[in-house]
Formats: sequence, C-alpha cells, structure tokens
Amino acid sequence: MGSLNPAACDRMGPDGRLIEGNGGVDAGTMSTLAIVPCVLSDADWLTPDHHVRLLAAASVTTGIARLLAEDPGTAILHGLAARMCATLDHVTRTS
Repeated sequence: MGSLNPAACDRMGPDGRLIEGNGGVDAGTMSTLAIVPCVLSDADWLTPDHHVRLLAAASVTTGIARLLAEDPGTAILHGLAARMCATLDHVTRTS
C-alpha cells in the first residue's frame, strides 16, 4: 500500500496522449498479472471454472491496486475496495 503512487497511474499527457502508468505496482507483478489471460489457453488441465476464477483474480488484483492509488478515499469510503476484496475472496474459494 505504501508504494502506491497516484502520479504513476494512467493519465493524459500535455499533448493529449495517454501515458500508461502502473499505480506504483512493480513491473514484475503487473507483467505476471497481464500474462494470465494469454497463458490460460495452454492450461488445458484446468476446468473452465478455474479459468474464470484466475481471470477474475488477476483482474481484481490489478484493478484494486489502481483504484487505491488513484483515489483511496473514495475507494474506501464508498465501499469499492471492500466489494473488490469480496470478489477476490469469492473467486479464491475452493468449494
């Protein structure tokens, strides 16, 4: 949480072009999360349910880091972070 940085989030540059940020999440973690959808097709031993769960977990993990970096007050006060954590809790259940 301490490394999340709003200045490192996606934003528009002075020329109107998108500057892609990382919200303070290190490049290795973002790379690992971004590759999940690409490698799932090779994981034919996983059930479709497992594929969906892995996609959801990677998406929520990436999204919550950006959300907390960009606007932590709103994320916490309006329950956005709690809902994302509940989603992550749900997709990581084994039963």
